[in-house]
Amino acid sequence: MHLPPGQLKVLLILALLQELQVKPQRELFQELFEKDLQLCPVCFSGQRERCEEVFQKIAEPSDWSRLLKAISLLFDQRAIYFLELKEDQEKTKVVAKRKDIHLQKREAENSRKEFLELEERPGGFHLCRTSSRIPRFVDYLAQRGHASASIWFYMMHYVSPLLMQELYLLQFPVPKTHASCGLTHFQAYAGRTLMHYAEAEENLRLELSRQLLQLALKLTFGFSDFRIYLTDFTADNLAYDDDSKKVVLIDLDSLVLVDAASTSGQAQKYEPLPGEGGFTFDVSAFCSGQQLDANVYQACLLVRDVLLRNTDNERLQMLLEQCVACQDDLCDMRFQQAYDLIKLLES
Repeated sequence: MHLPPGQLKVLLILALLQELQVKPQRELFQELFEKDLQLCPVCFSGQRERCEEVFQKIAEPSDWSRLLKAISLLFDQRAIYFLELKEDQEKTKVVAKRKDIHLQKREAENSRKEFLELEERPGGFHLCRTSSRIPRFVDYLAQRGHASASIWFYMMHYVSPLLMQELYLLQFPVPKTHASCGLTHFQAYAGRTLMHYAEAEENLRLELSRQLLQLALKLTFGFSDFRIYLTDFTADNLAYDDDSKKVVLIDLDSLVLVDAASTSGQAQKYEPLPGEGGFTFDVSAFCSGQQLDANVYQACLLVRDVLLRNTDNERLQMLLEQCVACQDDLCDMRFQQAYDLIKLLES
């Protein structure tokens, strides 16, 4: 029996869909949420109403698109979905990010105890310890309306959904949160990552560089006496939104949060580790009680090596090199280089 190519393609898609058990997106996210509820009911039960609303708004992609996503997940375990929500006769682009963790229910509900006993760790989220048994950051989030159980769970396992909501409300350049549904976070699509703009026209790259330096300062000065130090300040974790013309931080899962209210607040230069090719760190340096310029260092490194690596502006090159190297005979603090660079880029 011979079938036309078009019919063969349809049969192949149907066979693969059945084999891979590709479900409609609504059902997929609903099942994932129910799975998370079983893991920690007390953590996520308050999210159900909002999440059900979001699930119902998901515009179903074609079978072919869902098939390609299912196939990609066989090779790449990062669960990132690009979706559209149907709202008021329009479609809104959304990114759903999911972090799969392997826990038992008992472990999930012990997040508070586990977090308080956690030692300093590189990578992920780290909250610098203070003399207070309960960190002030936990009290801050509780006052903002977050459930106690979900605060401890997210801080222990996946802090990005928690921080994204807060920073957006505080007018930091992060995507709008549509919903946090257990371990799946729905955030607004914020454009292409900065790596896409490495070869863009120079005026745009200059503007992106200016916004990066401003972001580094804003994170360092923080909010409500909390300082944020990114430990994964890379082009892949930053995007440029063509509509708003803004650089946006799209991932917040790797950082150190410092309670500045319990520190001296004196400015101090960040010292890169010997032989460092990018950015590695010692948590104790961030939690030393000083106001480090580590965010500025990373921003200057990213601008120098990615966005403006081919610039002919000699003064710009010199300031960027001083900011990155920050040698004792040339540099007191990188903060001054950042202000000088911003002023130069604005002109």
